[in-house]
Amino acid sequence: MLTYSYLCTMMTRRTDSFVLMLLVAVALMAGCGKGSLLPQLGEDGRGLPQALVQADSLMNSRPDSALAVLEGAEGQMAGESRSVRMRYQLLRHQAMNKAFVPFTSDSLMLDVADYYDSHGTTNDRMLAHYLLGCVYRDMKDAPKAMDCFLDATEFADTTVSNCDYSILATIYAQMSDIFHKQCLPYDEIQALRKYIQCIWKTGNHKQSIIAQGYLVNPYYLLGEKDTVLQIINTNYNELKSLGHSKEAARTLGTAIYIYTERKKLEKARQLISIYEKESELFDAEGNIAKGRESYYWIKGFYELAVGHVDTAEFLFKKAASNGNASDISNAYKGLLAVYQHKHIIDSVLHYSQLNESTLDSLHNQIQTEAIHQMSSLYDYTCSRKEVEKESEKKRYAWYCFWAFFALVSVLSGVLFHFYLVKQKEKQTKMAILNKELITIKGEQQAVQKELKRLKDKNYENLIEEKEKKERELIQRISELEKGNDDLGSYSLNNSLDDFKNSQIVDIFEKKAQFTIDHPIPNKWEWNALVKQFKKDLPSVYATFQQGKKLSPLELHTCILLILDYEEGIIVGLTKTSSQAVSIAKGRANMKLFKEKGAVSLKNNLDNLVECF
Repeated sequence: MLTYSYLCTMMTRRTDSFVLMLLVAVALMAGCGKGSLLPQLGEDGRGLPQALVQADSLMNSRPDSALAVLEGAEGQMAGESRSVRMRYQLLRHQAMNKAFVPFTSDSLMLDVADYYDSHGTTNDRMLAHYLLGCVYRDMKDAPKAMDCFLDATEFADTTVSNCDYSILATIYAQMSDIFHKQCLPYDEIQALRKYIQCIWKTGNHKQSIIAQGYLVNPYYLLGEKDTVLQIINTNYNELKSLGHSKEAARTLGTAIYIYTERKKLEKARQLISIYEKESELFDAEGNIAKGRESYYWIKGFYELAVGHVDTAEFLFKKAASNGNASDISNAYKGLLAVYQHKHIIDSVLHYSQLNESTLDSLHNQIQTEAIHQMSSLYDYTCSRKEVEKESEKKRYAWYCFWAFFALVSVLSGVLFHFYLVKQKEKQTKMAILNKELITIKGEQQAVQKELKRLKDKNYENLIEEKEKKERELIQRISELEKGNDDLGSYSLNNSLDDFKNSQIVDIFEKKAQFTIDHPIPNKWEWNALVKQFKKDLPSVYATFQQGKKLSPLELHTCILLILDYEEGIIVGLTKTSSQAVSIAKGRANMKLFKEKGAVSLKNNLDNLVECF
């Protein structure tokens, strides 16, 4: 027999299953109010075909029509530039996703995502990797889907005003759905909180309040029913205060069951009255809207608790005939309690067997899904290892090539810098010597004139003295003329110490030690740190700009590692989690040094700084 907590989990999945459906649907429609970001010109400066512009304008309001327009224009794409063909495929996959057309292959979307890695805007890159994740979602490959969704969030640039938070919200909604299906409530909560933040930034106040209600699912799975009731109560009051009585009433289903379970029947009765009068979910015959049939067995338990046994029996049978497997299981449980109350032994035995059979079926289904997820993860891991093994030699060769190329480039740059500085120094010294040369030549001319005058007057002693002076001046002139060819050279000093002794690094040191107010750096302090780093270590900074561009978190993490900060301090300064910092280190290590994992990043950065 299954435990009571497992049974509650089964009831919860059905009680709020419609919330999960709404979560994805609302996220997909979250961008409806936002203007199109499709440029009227392609990347080559040519105008986009009218079909693409028309399809983009229909994308949010009528995705089926947008898909029809794009499929009708497919034959025209053969003669278009690559940028237009990629834009066509991006819009086509977006329309298919919004129109709930399942994806069966990842080949086209892989090309699109690879193209937008180096073209288009950050919103384009985010959308491309999100759609690639949706492809893997439809192909039942959750590990690859999650990997793509994480990549998509990395491409999101929340520092710019035109960041498409509607797409970012949709990504977190998809991630929370995967976490829910894999019974990872803590991860689901984190994803939902980020989803709620993105919805809030789109300006949709009503939807952001409704989104708060999605937290009911994971907290119920964790057994934190007091938190569930608090969320529902807050959600209901905020929606009610905005005049959304219908939406407010629809949040009460789970609360009714919890109050019934806790024998707070008067409170449950009040919520039932609000739910049935204000939710607008019931027709004239009292039948609830499709997808909400779980309410029948929820109310059935209430009626059973207040002694209305016949009414409870009717509602449980209605749930058993209209609901899904989870509803049927809970309906059988209710009928079992009804016939135990009526002392009808045959019916008790009958529904006891049915209930056990249904629970076993649900248990087997969950096990099958879990095995499928594990199999997908295993296949994905094996395939990645095989690809990495095959390309290891190529990666090493490319790494050596680019390391040599970078070394040659840096040395060339340093030597050229030396040459320019030396030439400037030579010009300065030559100017000083030329000025002194002109002055001494003027003296010589004056002495020559005086000698001539003295010779004319036959002053032998004066003549001899002036001749000696002239010989000395001639010798000095010769020395100065040779000085232009005898200039020395100099070398540059490593400026890491200058960076560590800068004022902005001192501020970060104090923040890390919590010796000043506001220990979390703000945007301007991060910008000041990067500018100081660029000034004092320009060659290292230039290396950071080669290849794939580092994200802000990756750049900040690398600078803090160069300053010898521990990971715990980096987590505090960047206001992220240890997992996020570890991921950022791994991605930075791959982008800068083509090495997988985060462990060797610190050593690689130290070696890079020592090169300069």
